[in-house]
Amino acid sequence: MSRLTQYSPFTSDPFADVFQAFLRPIRQNPEEQTPRMDIDVTEAGDAYVLKADVPGIDKKDISVEIDGNNVMISANKERRSETKEAGKVIRQERFWGQVQRSVSLASAIDQAAAKAVCENGVLILTLPKIAGSKNRTLQIE
Repeated sequence: MSRLTQYSPFTSDPFADVFQAFLRPIRQNPEEQTPRMDIDVTEAGDAYVLKADVPGIDKKDISVEIDGNNVMISANKERRSETKEAGKVIRQERFWGQVQRSVSLASAIDQAAAKAVCENGVLILTLPKIAGSKNRTLQIE
């Protein structure tokens, strides 16, 4: 004989994930969250274009290192003390600290011709490929 179970809209399969996802931001501890650096990489002929979101970070606090076909972006945001007016802090989500992102590309990068621009919280890297560094498929004998 099968068991009967009581129906609950909060634990049934179709709705459990929806309610859990809805309540997740309320339950998370901000100290447990690590800041992210979202990126887009596109290939335009003989160069890669990498765009990274670095909102609120001054360009002097951003470092870009290129080693062959690897690109490492590091950004550091200092915590600034703010004068608080009457009242208490209810929620604080802005991050401070260091965030890093590393990307391995298919072709080596010409370090001397690479360019970096930071506008409106977006870091744009133009990374030209080294001439003659195209991938080659070998025939197996």
